Parts: sequence; C-alpha cells; structure tokens
Amino acid sequence: MDHSQIEDLIEQRKVERKPYAEIQRVDETTLNINGHVYTIETNVRDAFDLGEFSNRFNPIFTHYDYIVGDWGYGQLRLAGFYRDDRNVSEDLRYRTIQDYLVEVANLGTNYFIIKNLDPIVRPVGGKSGFQTNRRPREKHNKRRHPNRTRSQSRSPQSFQTGKQRRKRQFTIRQRSED
Repeated sequence: MDHSQIEDLIEQRKVERKPYAEIQRVDETTLNINGHVYTIETNVRDAFDLGEFSNRFNPIFTHYDYIVGDWGYGQLRLAGFYRDDRNVSEDLRYRTIQDYLVEVANLGTNYFIIKNLDPIVRPVGGKSGFQTNRRPREKHNKRRHPNRTRSQSRSPQSFQTGKQRRKRQFTIRQRSED
C-alpha cells in the first residue's frame, strides 16, 4: 500500500464516520452541541471549521468549561480546560491555555477557544458517585471466616500457645584472628 492509497483510505473513513454529537451553528459565534450552548471566544486566523470540529468532538468535552482546538499537520486537536475557580489540577485551568498553546501546540498554529455556557458539573473528589450508597468498607480487623476461632484457622503443627511457644535463639560468634 503506498502513501496515496493510505490517504484515500483515511478520507473514506472520515466521510463514513458518524459524529458523536449533534452540532448546530446558531449564529457566527454561538453553537448548540447536544442541547448545550457554546460560544466561540477566540478564533485565531479563522481556525474553527464546523465539519472538522464535529468529527473530532467527543461527549466527554461537555464536562469542560473551555474547549481549545489547535491545528497541527492538517489535523485538529481538541483539549479541555476548566474555569480558574474550579477545584482541579493547575494545568487544567483556564489561565494555563496560553502555556498549552506555547508548549504543546505547534508554534504559530491556528487555534480557537470555545466556552461552554452550560457545563455538566461532575462531583469533585473521587469517582463520580460509585460508592455513595454503599456501606463504608470495614478495616482490616474483619475476619475472613467469622465462624472460625483463631486457633482453628491455623494448621495444628504451627500453632502453639502460651509458654509452649518456642523462641528462637541466636548466638553471635566472633571471628578468631589467627
């Protein structure tokens, strides 16, 4: 397979691919994505392309407050960021978008920033509600076999009680120097 055949195959798959979201352009700067309203805040060198954006968009981006799209090698790359007041990692905050564009994106790339006016807020601190209705786990003192006593859980040869327990004795010998 030569390079032109590979490019044709890629183009064919792009056409056949179904988008993950229903994206409609309301006006020049407003989008409606799966019922959520987004606005295009920054569009450097007319980087926003609705067709490519709908091909790349994934519903996981509905959790982010901002979506940054940058172009590199003819492909659109999307990244999500949160507002500065959210309790998230420092590198996922809005104020680090310029650092992202300098460090990760290509130098002088075309990019756009889209603001999510209606983000889906996930609970902060751990997994999203998986163990909310469960009882807290018991600590290590819970026995595996509650009906057994301690003496029954061990093999009879290794279990000795009280004074019968054998203590190890060590003798330290000094090396004789001859």
